[in-house]
Amino acid sequence: MKNKWLHFDIDNENIFGLICGLIMIFLSIAMIFFNNDILNIILRDIFMILLLGFFTPLYYILIVKKKKLSVLGFHKNKLIASIAINVIAGASLLFMFISKSEENISFDINSFYAVLYILVAGVFEMIFIYGFLRYEFERAFGILPAIFITAIFYSLHHAGFQPEFIKLFFVGIMYVTVFYFTKNIFAIFPFFWGVGAVWDVLINSEAGNQIKNFTSFIIAILLLIAMVGISVSFFCRLKRRK
Repeated sequence: MKNKWLHFDIDNENIFGLICGLIMIFLSIAMIFFNNDILNIILRDIFMILLLGFFTPLYYILIVKKKKLSVLGFHKNKLIASIAINVIAGASLLFMFISKSEENISFDINSFYAVLYILVAGVFEMIFIYGFLRYEFERAFGILPAIFITAIFYSLHHAGFQPEFIKLFFVGIMYVTVFYFTKNIFAIFPFFWGVGAVWDVLINSEAGNQIKNFTSFIIAILLLIAMVGISVSFFCRLKRRK
């Protein structure tokens, strides 16, 4: 019987997941060399977030492999406990940030645009990084290696817009570890992850200034519409299959 914490059992599905993860990092690094707003939208928002990070894992898991969405951490099991962990951890993190902050924190319409964009990007991270990649790494190596490898990919995927690798590595470990308390993605999203991401990007990082604009709001809305459309098409296809 395979040890769930540590093992070595790689198959073609794991290799596909790894390749997808490496493509994600490549797209992020490419943003460094193509320092152009339009190209960054194409690389980050269209290719990395929507096509690679949202469409690909859902299509591969649901349509190709015919598995359930629960393997990515989206299910009703332990939902109440997960939401409780999410809210308590998020509130605790926010209290810690505010109590230690020495800055005057202001919130305007541009901040709202940035927050919406960050949360939409969070959907991509939950499905692709904490869902798909974590699942494939866990299948291949076990839970403990999956925690560390997922955190590495989470850190490196910020290369093109927030290259704070060591800090983000430990942030990734924190989130994926909390996820394993219930193996439900709603243990970390949207509150716990959202508080950390919004504060880190808008308060502690210069990356926040790049998304405090109406363009980010429009991109976020278009991404949401596209995500909903993709999801509906997949679930309609699954329903017809039954």
